[in-house]
Amino acid sequence: MRLSAFILTSVICLMPVPAMASAQLDTAVTEALGKKLDEYILAIGKEPAQVKCEEVDFLIGSCSDSLVRQFTALKLYSGYVESKLMGDETVAIHIYDRWFAPGEVKMHSEIDFLNARIFAEFNRQSLIGNRAPELVMEDRDGRMVSLFGDTGYGGRLSVLFFYDSGCPTCKAESIMLRNILGESKYKVDFYAVYTGQSKEAWLGFISGYLRFDNPGCRVVHLWDPEVKSGYQMKYGILQTPGLFLVSKTGVILGRKLDSFALKQLLDIYCSPAEYGSEESAAFYDMLFSGYGKNPGCSQVKSVCNGIASRTLAKGDTLSFRQMTGDLMYWLGSNRGEGLKCGLGYLIDRYIEGERGVWTDSGDSLKVLAYAGILKDLLGKGAEGRRLPAIEVSGTMKSRGKDKTVETRLDRLRDVTVIFYTEGCNYCREELHAADSISRADRKAKFLAVDIDAVIDSSADTAGALFDSLDLSVLPYITAVDRKGCVTRKYVSLYDAAERSSGAGEP
Repeated sequence: MRLSAFILTSVICLMPVPAMASAQLDTAVTEALGKKLDEYILAIGKEPAQVKCEEVDFLIGSCSDSLVRQFTALKLYSGYVESKLMGDETVAIHIYDRWFAPGEVKMHSEIDFLNARIFAEFNRQSLIGNRAPELVMEDRDGRMVSLFGDTGYGGRLSVLFFYDSGCPTCKAESIMLRNILGESKYKVDFYAVYTGQSKEAWLGFISGYLRFDNPGCRVVHLWDPEVKSGYQMKYGILQTPGLFLVSKTGVILGRKLDSFALKQLLDIYCSPAEYGSEESAAFYDMLFSGYGKNPGCSQVKSVCNGIASRTLAKGDTLSFRQMTGDLMYWLGSNRGEGLKCGLGYLIDRYIEGERGVWTDSGDSLKVLAYAGILKDLLGKGAEGRRLPAIEVSGTMKSRGKDKTVETRLDRLRDVTVIFYTEGCNYCREELHAADSISRADRKAKFLAVDIDAVIDSSADTAGALFDSLDLSVLPYITAVDRKGCVTRKYVSLYDAAERSSGAGEP
């Protein structure tokens, strides 16, 4: 729960409240409470609807005085009913369902309660994030067309426009829509639904206002003069115009839009996605910092599954693609045994395992092809196999001493190999950890191989190493057993160094 909600609750819901003899709050109190609540609604305006629902429940539920609780609930309800922010109607319906419908908080009159019920029932089916309700309507040729059923969408964004021929605002929006959807970059299905009963007026409106030049925009004109489809309740069409944006998988992305808001959403959803930005890297840096210095594989898997459950499972493929693609790039550029294990899981389960999602322009190269490259790197130097038969020079660290050696990697036994480069802070830390462990554990052996030195001395040797091992992110640390087989890779020595610290220090 947000601290600001707790503070606001302490100020307005738990304080002594003077009431008048008629069981009404004092005007001064209502003005103060109303101002605080207005400020709070504004302050959390950018939060997701789920967070707002939790917030209002906390505020309403914390009011110890029944009059304050009623005022708070009604004020929050009206604030979200009247809000211009897309998605806030979800919060209003939540307040109705949680507090008013079961009678925990009373409205001022039966008329108010009836209006709230109508608002909820005429909006709940078409909330953002819901699957678009199915519609079966008639086209200009008299054929029945099914929208958003099991086979009612064809993998493209859909714009759903409810209008009436006698509505001045509908005419203005139609002109704007014609200009917007006339741009070739928008490849969408446009369903124009006439809500009137005059076929002559319908065809005249199409001819005058809804002609499109963009061949990438598929236009379907529909009507339902007998209202058999139930579109009024399904989409809350009590007045026109009504403009919706529906995802490629039939999930509502925008509702009760105007043409300007539609264009903003189309620019977002029609633009090729970019992955691995600095902002996304900072986000995942912060997210995984909560797991410590070396997050485990199970923790990475949990993050992957959490993203999918909050996006893909709800039909929000755009958010899923963006967050999953960003995470793949972040994992690919970071080191650590758990992170690389989680990267393999991400690729198998949510990239290659959900190939049908990655169909947008650029995804074949930016996501699928890159995932293939990363998977190939993850497969190099596999556990259970010997290291490549490549001769290298390095520093053997054992019993706290360093010795320069030349050896073939496949002949190493019971050794942890550290491939590093000069000027790398992580490399210096891992080498220091190896020194600490070798002093504390007489059986521990480490071979440190300077990749910069290998490149300078032999380009062929360096090329062979890069072909055989994942040296894309250094240091790369791998351990072999007494048979020379790899037991672990992408190892970090921090934990072992901490466990042994002090045990063998001089």
